[in-house]
Amino acid sequence: MANLRTYRVGIVVAIALFIIVGWFAIKPAATNYPPFLAVSAQPDGTKALMMLLEEKGKSVKEWRQPMRFLPNKKGQLLLSVAPSNLQPSELEEISTWVEQGNHLILFDKSPQEWGSFPFSTQDIEDESTKVRNIRGALLGEGYSGLAKSLVRLSENESMEALVYDDQGILAGRTQIGEGSMTLFLVPEWMTNAQIQKWSHFEAIWPYLHGEWSVIWVDEYHHGLQQKPGLLAIYPGWLIAICLQLAAALLLYVWWQGKRFGPVYTLREWTVRRGDETLLAIARWYEQRALARDALLHRETYLRQLIHDRWGLHQRADRSEILRIANTKWKETDVNKLSHLLQRLEQAKAGERYTTKMLLADSQLLDEMSKRFEKE
Repeated sequence: MANLRTYRVGIVVAIALFIIVGWFAIKPAATNYPPFLAVSAQPDGTKALMMLLEEKGKSVKEWRQPMRFLPNKKGQLLLSVAPSNLQPSELEEISTWVEQGNHLILFDKSPQEWGSFPFSTQDIEDESTKVRNIRGALLGEGYSGLAKSLVRLSENESMEALVYDDQGILAGRTQIGEGSMTLFLVPEWMTNAQIQKWSHFEAIWPYLHGEWSVIWVDEYHHGLQQKPGLLAIYPGWLIAICLQLAAALLLYVWWQGKRFGPVYTLREWTVRRGDETLLAIARWYEQRALARDALLHRETYLRQLIHDRWGLHQRADRSEILRIANTKWKETDVNKLSHLLQRLEQAKAGERYTTKMLLADSQLLDEMSKRFEKE
């Protein structure tokens, strides 16, 4: 009993040591996500706000493809937080998409790359570390926030000021065609580390809680890119037509290559030897006038069947074969066998044996061979 207890304790200690050593030796490192990533739970990620949107019943999806592939529907929102490496062509594609009746909410503290949109900025004094009072159309008094941007939006008739502090406008919205664009100069307010500080959440949430069919979160400009396949450059109707033509071609080839209906040629004729081989052998026997030899081969096969079924020697004479046949067969079958054996003896004794005679005797041999094969 003591040995068993010691054995169990030893196993437990060994397992504990194995787990401890494995934990310290192969400790998994946390994934280092880029900042402002929607799937990142790190302090500079934006996962907290995205999860809140999903809990509120919003359809939040990541967008990892070029801007030209944005769905051509109305009532959608593209949420972009501190994008990088924007191309002029992408700005035109986003502008066209917004004009169709969609919406863009941009968080960027230095929106110089978005100069093609109807927003202008002005520089302010470098006091980005100071917490300031913030106000807005949906905010009252007593709200505060930390804005690190060194610019503010300039007032103009086409822009609606949403959030501002004592240095100027922090967020504004403007109509573009049937859609709208909202620009916030405080992307850090969206991060997990800053969203709950001061009044950042209260200033942002009213403008994210809209009625949109889907919210696309721009991850393409954070490096998470899903490049479309080769077929993406072709229109859908062309791909559909090509697929239908390919299916029709395959059906046509299959129809031409597949034989329908019953198979009249026995399988053993085409598998075991083949029609070409049989025809070649038959042609060789015909050219050399070897009809008698062909008949002897057929007789040998018949006598082999008689030996296998009745046990008679292959050189047994006709009378002995018929004597056994009378005990096993009907009189009509015995007469056919007698007639066949007689023709075989005449063919071997005669001087001339033609192909026509071989054909007639072969029919009798076939009939009698099948009779023996059935036994």
